[in-house]
Amino acid sequence: MLPRKNLVDLKKEFPRIRKEGKIYDSQSFGLIVAFGSGDGPQASFIVSKKVSKSSVIRHEIKRKLSDGVTPFFPRLGKKVELVFLAKQKAVESNNDNFKIEIESVLYRARLVTS
Repeated sequence: MLPRKNLVDLKKEFPRIRKEGKIYDSQSFGLIVAFGSGDGPQASFIVSKKVSKSSVIRHEIKRKLSDGVTPFFPRLGKKVELVFLAKQKAVESNNDNFKIEIESVLYRARLVTS
């Protein structure tokens, strides 16, 4: 999991990020990219009950997304804010699929280079 300093405070920041950010889609998740005033890159994960009624599965998806984005943090800009919106397909995905999809989406968003 990401350290607290690298998590977006969704209660305060989500309306601004949703309004100012750009959305990129993937099979397992959507990604909202915005730029804020943070010290370093920040990310957050939203997995609704529509994805799974089981909290165990929802937390597992959050952990997989967190583990998938962590290797890219050193290469991201200092003020990048990422919000991952899990889709139903995320239940079936494994860690390797998440890493590949995350890299692909971050490349399309021009946040990392190959």
